Amino acid sequence: MPHEGRLAIVGCPVLEDEIVYLLSKDAGLEEVFVVEDDHSRNLLRKLCPIRSGVQRIKETDIEDLPSSKGRSVLVWMKSMGLHEEPKELGAEVARAVKRLNGKCSVVLLFYGLCGNAFKDMNLLFEGVDTPVVILTDEKGQTVDDCIAVPLGGTDGYLRLLKRYAGVFYMTPAWAENWPDLIDKMDITKGTEMGNLDMLKMLFEMTGYCKVLRIDTGLGDRENFHDHVRKFSKEFNFQELDLETDLVSTKVSDDAYRKCLELVENGNK
Repeated sequence: MPHEGRLAIVGCPVLEDEIVYLLSKDAGLEEVFVVEDDHSRNLLRKLCPIRSGVQRIKETDIEDLPSSKGRSVLVWMKSMGLHEEPKELGAEVARAVKRLNGKCSVVLLFYGLCGNAFKDMNLLFEGVDTPVVILTDEKGQTVDDCIAVPLGGTDGYLRLLKRYAGVFYMTPAWAENWPDLIDKMDITKGTEMGNLDMLKMLFEMTGYCKVLRIDTGLGDRENFHDHVRKFSKEFNFQELDLETDLVSTKVSDDAYRKCLELVENGNK
């Protein structure tokens, strides 16, 4: 029997601010379990001061978690490094979902297509009985990636690309992790990891000279600006700010609301 009333979240640290935001504002949430490892360290640091009832567990504890007294959430973060190989990302998330199958009412994937890692959900999660939800836009299309999430999905992303072509995009979590994430971009493949001189040359060759702050309104705003400032200073980029009316939490809100409805239906 599945654990009725339990929602599982499998996600990427680049979207941890969105996860913290959702869990912190869910007044009906009784318990939060977080698989504690290197990938969840930042999430726990941000979540614990603002959310009571957070319990740190090991992956091996998933099998023996007690049934929920009320609504609970189990969070399992995965490595950012998996984005280097979309097939490996899809396979690792599928492994986690299959491990969670029957242990919760629904699994929410805090991912987009991510290089088509999740293009074929039916094949990837074949044999999984628990409903699996991924981040989508208002048309029901899976969002492209973490940058598309605060923009509302593909249409918002396309508007951004037209308005700010040849500009480097930064959300708060991207800015916080840029030294690690930048080595995983297509543009840097084949270059020595951490070679900033090579990156500077690549940026000059491709015409990148501006960085766009996409302020989601989540996370530590002062930290966000500090990290972008360090990035722009390192690469001599001009800083721009995206208009606030183009950014929202709608994609995250809608996905979480859909999962809560599935949790409730599972209790009937």
